[in-house]
Amino acid sequence: MQHMPDDPSLLPAPWWVPDGGMHEFDLELHRELPHGHPLHGVKATAVARCEGCDDILFSVANQPFPWAVVHLTWTGREERAPWPMTTLLASLAELLTEWADHGCNDEAASSESRS
Repeated sequence: MQHMPDDPSLLPAPWWVPDGGMHEFDLELHRELPHGHPLHGVKATAVARCEGCDDILFSVANQPFPWAVVHLTWTGREERAPWPMTTLLASLAELLTEWADHGCNDEAASSESRS
């Protein structure tokens, strides 16, 4: 049985935490969120990135879903639904089980691209 981390920095590849921090992802998320998006008006903080597909894991405060995986568009402006594409998660265990095969689990490719 795979260990289910409570700390996003312990997630297996292709998830990783960039050395320079993730503030730029927080800023872009808030630029892109349209009214009616489940993260609009919610405190969400980027905590990890999927090297394989550029999805970002956000920690979400004071909501029934403590985590969200978001695919940012990087347009720098408010998007139209359904963008930015978002999957709300009840736990990091859900990320590792239900999202384990989201097509980005090539550890070798992830390690090479970070070198």
